[in-house]
Amino acid sequence: MLSLRCMCLLLLAGGFGAPAVAGEALSLPQAVTRALAHNPAVRAGDQTVVAAERQADLTGLAPPWMVGADVENVGGTGAVSGIRAAETTLRLGRVLERGGKRDARLAVGAIDIERSRNALDQIRLELGHRDDPTFCRSPRRSGAHHGGDAGSRPRARTDRHREPLGAGRPQSGVGPQPHADRRGTGRYRGGTRGARIGRCQISLAALWNTVEPDFDEAAGDLFELPAIPAYEALVARLPENPTLRGLILDTRAAQARERVAAASATPDVTWHVGVRRLSTFDDTALIAGISLSLGSAKRSALSVAQSAAETEATDARAQAQRMDVRQRLFSTYQELVHARTAFEAHRDRMIPKAEAALALTRKGFDAGRLSFVALSQAQRTLLANCATRRSMRPSATTPC
Repeated sequence: MLSLRCMCLLLLAGGFGAPAVAGEALSLPQAVTRALAHNPAVRAGDQTVVAAERQADLTGLAPPWMVGADVENVGGTGAVSGIRAAETTLRLGRVLERGGKRDARLAVGAIDIERSRNALDQIRLELGHRDDPTFCRSPRRSGAHHGGDAGSRPRARTDRHREPLGAGRPQSGVGPQPHADRRGTGRYRGGTRGARIGRCQISLAALWNTVEPDFDEAAGDLFELPAIPAYEALVARLPENPTLRGLILDTRAAQARERVAAASATPDVTWHVGVRRLSTFDDTALIAGISLSLGSAKRSALSVAQSAAETEATDARAQAQRMDVRQRLFSTYQELVHARTAFEAHRDRMIPKAEAALALTRKGFDAGRLSFVALSQAQRTLLANCATRRSMRPSATTPC
């Protein structure tokens, strides 16, 4: 089953926005819209649905009419030499299906169409699932939405608090040199991170079959979390999951094939009518015929037994998968609730307290009342809380 984050993604992206223009910021709904509209996998899924519809139309056709001709008593000896005694027959016939065979085939075709459409839904859902983390790692517009994006604020604070310790007070001897080395290392890491972010843009554009990205940055607040639906509401939506729906359709398809096998117990009737020309008498006569296959019941019984076993196996797999998906949903839901609680605790309580403590410690350090160790410890506490929050929700600074 796909992750709960993917389910939330599709809920958020339900109202698709207008396509992004080159040079403008790209929103998550726009990214999902473009991927669903232009990804080759989606186009292949669309054509698979069309092929299933044509196949259903084909298998639902009635047996064709048959036209035939026979010439007898030609090229013999004596009285039937040459064509003097030839008998020429023209026939028109057809197979008359019995036992509801055509209706059973139509049912199989309709289910195959549903299965193709369900597979297309699965492709779209997986594509949205791939869109989400790639979008989160793309370079983000500063201050997008609400005049000051929550995703940009932690970066500003983190960068400010990564400045060399004791910058507001002269240091002696060997202290500043290690920090200068760290700044050079930070610039190198920033360059490599920029290269990784560029790959994120290319990967995101590839989802809608574009070689070069036509947007500069992503726009969105990654730290404004959507409301969590009730667990019972998610359980009620499990039948809509494409994986579970596909298993249900597999069971229905097996049952439909079982009905086709049962219908074959009733033999079809092949009939024909025609006109025969009797050259010997220079007369014409009508003919008619009928034929019926034997042994259909035994063959049908074997086919029904095979289809019944396949139906039972498919249904058992569907039951096992339903139980597994429900258990995984419960575990994922508990992890989601726990992660959100921890995230909000860091965002609303722990980080503000750590920032306030660092500000007070810096003032004390600048005034000479607190030690360098106390300032270093306060900074590490704040950075640890910021890093913990970024690990709970991907941000623009997360490398690919």
